[in-house]
Amino acid sequence: MNLSISWQQSTGIARWVASIAIPAAAGLIGVLIGGWLTSRREQKQRKLAFLEKQLSFFYSPMLGLRNEIRARGAFRVQVQTEADDAWKQLCGETEGLSIDARQRFSSERWPEFSRIIEYDNTKLHEELLPAYRKMVALFRDGYWLAEPETRIYYAGLLQFVEIWDRWVDKALPREVLKRLGHNEDSLTPFYAHIERMHDAIRQKLKDGAP
Repeated sequence: MNLSISWQQSTGIARWVASIAIPAAAGLIGVLIGGWLTSRREQKQRKLAFLEKQLSFFYSPMLGLRNEIRARGAFRVQVQTEADDAWKQLCGETEGLSIDARQRFSSERWPEFSRIIEYDNTKLHEELLPAYRKMVALFRDGYWLAEPETRIYYAGLLQFVEIWDRWVDKALPREVLKRLGHNEDSLTPFYAHIERMHDAIRQKLKDGAP
């Protein structure tokens, strides 16, 4: 019995094996590539979803509070400046009057101008300080949404609001307040950072490129 296999038979077997193996390998490669592409797509979607959360629940609300504080502060300064100029002008117009007339004028008109100060003090307690406290609460609750370079500003914001609260509660002498250098300018780097991050994340979402 001849057990040897001819060259033609060997070639036929090789072709048969190839006809099975090549499509199988191609199918496996296709599955691997498809799985990789699906994984990449899902990873991109997760990153975009997180960016959307960052923008919606942290950076955008924080920037909104900042813009509200800035707008109210700018208008308050404008009103105070105009009121000061108007009062000086009114006082200048009474220079030719007698002392009694000038005193009578002052007692009649000054209460209107002093109410500007009272109004601003009320706004400080009812709107401005609560807005700052909202920023702290937003930072605390949304800390997980903040980028590492954003988190470094938390302590400074918290300290700024704490100083305000102590001052309002008369638990901070004026001399200590002055030594602490309490000024909203200290928050300028934080505000600028929040705006940059907001715009950068918004652009990534717009481009669909996390």
